[in-house]
Amino acid sequence: MLDTRAVMRSLPLVASVLGRKYGVTVTIGGTEAYTDGSAIHLPALPVDVPDTFLALARGYIDHEAAHLRDTDFAALKAANLTPLEHHVWNIIEDWRVENRLVAVFPGCRGNFDWLIDHFFGGKATKTAGDPAALFLNWLLLTVRAWDVPAIGKRRDTIAAHLDNLCPGLLTRMSCVVDAVRTLCASTAEAIVHARAIVAELGKATQTPPPASGTNPDANQTGDAPEGGAGNGNQPTASPWERIRDLLHAQEDELPQEFGAILGEALKREAPASDGLPVSVATVTHKASSDLHPDDIVEARRASTALRTRLHGLLQAAAISRTHGARSGILDQRRLHRIATDDARVFMRKGTRAGINTAVHLLLDCSGSMTPSIRLASTACHAVASALETIGINVAITAFPASHDPASTEQKTVGRLVRHGQRVHPRLKVAAVGTTPLAESLWWVMQEMLPLREARKLILVLTDGDPDTPTCALEAIRHAERLGFEVYAIGIGAVNILQHLPGRHRTINTIAELAPAMFGLLQGALVGRHRA
Repeated sequence: MLDTRAVMRSLPLVASVLGRKYGVTVTIGGTEAYTDGSAIHLPALPVDVPDTFLALARGYIDHEAAHLRDTDFAALKAANLTPLEHHVWNIIEDWRVENRLVAVFPGCRGNFDWLIDHFFGGKATKTAGDPAALFLNWLLLTVRAWDVPAIGKRRDTIAAHLDNLCPGLLTRMSCVVDAVRTLCASTAEAIVHARAIVAELGKATQTPPPASGTNPDANQTGDAPEGGAGNGNQPTASPWERIRDLLHAQEDELPQEFGAILGEALKREAPASDGLPVSVATVTHKASSDLHPDDIVEARRASTALRTRLHGLLQAAAISRTHGARSGILDQRRLHRIATDDARVFMRKGTRAGINTAVHLLLDCSGSMTPSIRLASTACHAVASALETIGINVAITAFPASHDPASTEQKTVGRLVRHGQRVHPRLKVAAVGTTPLAESLWWVMQEMLPLREARKLILVLTDGDPDTPTCALEAIRHAERLGFEVYAIGIGAVNILQHLPGRHRTINTIAELAPAMFGLLQGALVGRHRA
């Protein structure tokens, strides 16, 4: 059984859970956090992270998933917004899509509230009182305070300061901003509101109220824009001129959007790791074709012994037995119990649970496997067929799926047989590339996590040490802490196997491969079966 609490503290698996929950792709690897319009990318990170960082990562996934699910990027591109309009739209759209996600998944409300308070609920910073920066802060905090009223105090402080600089501005802007809260159900409507806010701001700068004196502290304190510097401090310009300049600001003169702030925080605040950080392999196509007919015949013949033994085990597990009960069929042999007021004089049949197990075969397809890849693929087919016949949920995955000598980050796997898919003979594959075992193990854990089977076994077939032995060992240890069971067959001397005592077999000739594979699986499923 998997340890649910441990799973929810494991960032790679949390990312997988949230990705499936929201229907989006989440990848882990590289050095940057970003969203490309189709997937969420997290940097390679340590397995165990502090609670604050875990909350930050969960919030980032929630936020970007909200955009992937509900933002109409085509409408945004067609709108051709000015930099300021786009910045205002970001503020509105962030709020809109997050609330759309909350409507479907109420549990993420807490993540968003934590993020808002974490980034926008701090104390005011001492910096130049630029009216343009103050206005953007006021707008951001106004929108965010709709969900987290606690930051309203900071918004009001900024508003009071801005009122001294540009009297009447916020009174005029409040009406058009408040309309967003009740009339913004789509990306297109968020665009309309952004344009309306910028247009109203432009009108305000054309007809500002007469100057009514200055505040001696007007250029002394104030809040910098959240997440980045404003568009500069120009003491010689009047407050209304600074607002007017904001209308023509370029993208690099405006604060970062919230997603970029979160991405940089993930990179900046990532905790140090004793070993290399975790990356997870991504799925790509692995070319395969049917096994040779002779190999299929050999696989069928070789699987007979394993299938027969495992079938016998399942029959024994399902043997019915009878026991006394208070209802059912009257058992005359138990009538004497009535004299002792024991009502269990009826007979009821019961069964013991069988093997509730899922098995994932992880086939090393690195270049060094070339001499043995044909038999290895045949053995995988034989084992998978035997397991499928007795009702075990089985899958086969090849690693790596592709090989790019120029890439140091892209580690891939290729699905050959998925969980829930019928086993087929299209398992003839080429051997090429290196041995990204650590990345592949993390991917398999993500893949098996939602399976309903109580036991989850991973069987690795490899002929060499992984690209990063330290990371592979950590992946194995973490898998076992979570409740996965890892087994392996090594062709020749494979150092990583010493960390799987009693759960591996080593072979030195190709002829030993199939029997070793069968023997190890039988030991895992029969000899090591746990209730």
